[in-house]
Order: sequence, then C-alpha cells, then structure tokens
Amino acid sequence: AELAAAVPRGEHEAAQAGLRAGAAALAQRLGELSRRHEKTCEEVFRVQRQALFMKSERQAAEERLAAAQKQLAEAQDEARRLQELHGHAEDSARLVRDRDRKITELSKEVFRLKEALNALPKSRGQPQSPPDTAALQGRIRALEEKLEETEMRHSKVVTLYRSHLLYAVQ
Repeated sequence: AELAAAVPRGEHEAAQAGLRAGAAALAQRLGELSRRHEKTCEEVFRVQRQALFMKSERQAAEERLAAAQKQLAEAQDEARRLQELHGHAEDSARLVRDRDRKITELSKEVFRLKEALNALPKSRGQPQSPPDTAALQGRIRALEEKLEETEMRHSKVVTLYRSHLLYAVQ
C-alpha cells in the first residue's frame, strides 16, 4: 500500500528539480535584493551626508547674511548721522552768510554815519553839539556796539561751523 501511495520517481525528480530551480531563483533574487539594499543604504548615507553638508553651508550663508545685514544697518545709521551733520553744516553756513551780510550792512551804515558826522561844520569857541549831531553820535556808538556784538556772534557761529565740518570729516 505504501508503494501505491508513493509518487513515481520521474514526477518526484521533476518536482525536486522544479523546487531546486525555484530555490536557486529565490536565492538569486535574494542576492540581487541584498545588493540593491546595500546600494540603497549607501545612497541614503550619501544623501544624508550631503544634506548635512548643505545644512552647514546654509547655516554659514545665513550667518554671512546676518553679518551683512548688520553692516548694512550700521552703514545706514552712519549715513543718517552724516546727513544730519551735513544739514547742521549747511545751517551753520547759512548763518555765517547771514551774519556776514549783516556785518557788511552795519559796517556800511557806520561808515556813512561817520562821513555825515565829519561833514558837519565845526563851531568856534565852546563846542556845542547841535541836537542832530548828538543823536548821530549816539546812533554811531549804538551801531558800533551792535557791530561788535554781531562780530562776536559771527565768530562763534564760524567756530561751530568749523567744528561740525571737522566732525563730519572724521
């Protein structure tokens, strides 16, 4: 009965050969998948290394950008400060011109009044000043005092203007 239940030898050998061929194909497929797995692992490692390098490059670029932005902000602040100083210098220059013009006008008026005083006739004996002469002399003294005061203020403005220019140059 055992013999009757047994698989014929040819069938058995064919089945065995088929199973061996399947096992060999599976072994070959396993080897191929192992190689592909190894290559994939190498590629993943390479990509990770490249990503890490790119991350460090990006971080370095961000640091350079932050430094450049800081320098730009500092340069803009310096430019604003210089513009303010330039504005102050222009204001000082305008004040100097105004003072020069006023000094010139006062000098001309003092000269004209002195000429008018010198043109008045001299009286003999006890010098008595007519009321117009006294008023003119008073006016001349007031203008000379105003001229001195204006020249002092002018000198101070010129000094301030020079200091602004020196500061701006530095």
